[in-house]
Amino acid sequence: MRKLFYLPVILVGATMLIASCNKYDNGGSKARAEKNIKKTWKLEAYYLDGVDQTQNLLISNFIETFNDDGTYTRNYTDGSGDQQEDLGNWVLDNEKSTINVSGTGSYELTNETSTVSASDYIILKLKKDELWYQFTNGGSTHEFHLIPN
Repeated sequence: MRKLFYLPVILVGATMLIASCNKYDNGGSKARAEKNIKKTWKLEAYYLDGVDQTQNLLISNFIETFNDDGTYTRNYTDGSGDQQEDLGNWVLDNEKSTINVSGTGSYELTNETSTVSASDYIILKLKKDELWYQFTNGGSTHEFHLIPN
């Protein structure tokens, strides 16, 4: 009889463990990652080493597009007021925890950071209406919070 009592407890625990492994730490399902990422996103907030630096950005109108065919576009206005466009490719890793972007160049974010570039974006949150990712460059952690454009 005792074994029957523990069985539901074990099943609930196992289900919760499996479900938590398929989610991002800050929200969103990894099972929906492919579907949710494929759109155009605009920058809502930028954090440098955990501190909000959105107001100190040298760039503006930062837009990223992850297309169905694996192509990637980054558009923004640089600190001189010139429109910039980077074209490349993107792919999710097998665990759906990292976006690998290739074929793009570096860009200047703040006076503090100079230029940055990264090819691996670690996904912190991915829902249909939010994408948060971070990467490390020059010993600093850069975190981007994006919303659909």
